[in-house]
Amino acid sequence: MRKIFIESLFVIVGMAIAVPYIISPGPLLMFLFVFVAQPCFAVAIISAAIEIYRDLKTNKVI
Repeated sequence: MRKIFIESLFVIVGMAIAVPYIISPGPLLMFLFVFVAQPCFAVAIISAAIEIYRDLKTNKVI
């Protein structure tokens, strides 16, 4: 369960900010999108990549 649970939470938070910003952009939503949503997406992608790398190393694929 831990494999991608935290990453999915980061993506959900990012999407919860991104969708309202796309529908109705404003200064507050722009601030939240730039300084909260985008880092959430970045952390989710990097964490998932690290988890995939560890899983591949564990299974001796690489």
